[in-house]
Amino acid sequence: MSKKARPRSLDDNEAKAVARMLRISPQKLNLVAQLIRGKKVASALADLEFSRKRIARDVRKCLQSAIANAENNHDLDID
Repeated sequence: MSKKARPRSLDDNEAKAVARMLRISPQKLNLVAQLIRGKKVASALADLEFSRKRIARDVRKCLQSAIANAENNHDLDID
């Protein structure tokens, strides 16, 4: 009598992490997100490490969480 399992909403080669309750405007967050969107993991982490934006620290933390989810939950390659 339990719920039926939902099908996975992401592709088989994708992982997801969500950061909630960030106290910053969406426009400012989107500037940092556009900076790393579509890049390799090592390049994105390096860009966030040396970014002068305050929100870059929270985005880097969320990216590292998505990397950990990909490794542990879905057995994906990091790169």
